[in-house]
Amino acid sequence: MIIRGPLAVVLLLALLVSIAVNLTIAGFAFAHFAGPRPGGEVERIVAIGIRAFPPEIQKAIADGSKAKRDEMKAKLDAVQDARRRMFDAMRADPFDPAALDAAYADLRARTTDLQLVGQGVVADALAHAPADVRARIRPPPPSRGP
Repeated sequence: MIIRGPLAVVLLLALLVSIAVNLTIAGFAFAHFAGPRPGGEVERIVAIGIRAFPPEIQKAIADGSKAKRDEMKAKLDAVQDARRRMFDAMRADPFDPAALDAAYADLRARTTDLQLVGQGVVADALAHAPADVRARIRPPPPSRGP
């Protein structure tokens, strides 16, 4: 049986849309079951943070981060643990404001520790970059509100 005319075009378009939707769903399912991309949390955080830098400095920061990966991972784990304790304090019954204040202070300290390591890596990369390369650093555009 051969379908001709406008009905054939409509059926062909419906088939193409169906294939596209199925491939999209399959891609999301595969990505979900395949897990996160290689590199881990530290590498993803560094990749997000270095977008404002020229490629030469990005490479130096990435290399410096790899050298400090274990230290940065330990500091990141400490931040995540402090966040968990903060949320535990928020849910505690009875509520203890002093425990929440202590959890906030611990989270601030752990975040500062992680930032200091990252800032040291950036400072080292900048110290070795020529002035003309540093001149190409551009701050990210201001974020747009909701």
